[in-house]
Amino acid sequence: MKNILLVVGLIAAFSACSQQNTPALLVPTAYAEMMRKESGILLDVRTAEEFAEAHLEGATQLDYYETASFSAALDEMDKSKTYYIYCRSGTRSSNAQAMMAEKGFTKVYNLDGGILAWRKAQLPVVTP
Repeated sequence: MKNILLVVGLIAAFSACSQQNTPALLVPTAYAEMMRKESGILLDVRTAEEFAEAHLEGATQLDYYETASFSAALDEMDKSKTYYIYCRSGTRSSNAQAMMAEKGFTKVYNLDGGILAWRKAQLPVVTP
């Protein structure tokens, strides 16, 4: 079953790569595989407190709830780069992904189910 999900996720990811401004929602295994294959910037859009509890290795924390500073930070980012975003369960990162698309970002991959799904898939996290 995991192999089927991985294949489906990779197909979705590769088709998303070929179309600009196409949202890419990837299951944890496909997300991890995509990060291995294509370097990018990993953004955790949760609060600082959530980030301190556990996060993906190499992630930069940028709080989606801090609307003005979040939007300003996006304006300063290179829109041509690849971004991997996640939150707790997928809602904030989906909203962030939509905001990024509106601002002209073309390659943004969102973790389906957020860090909860990542941990459920027994993938590694950084904890204090």
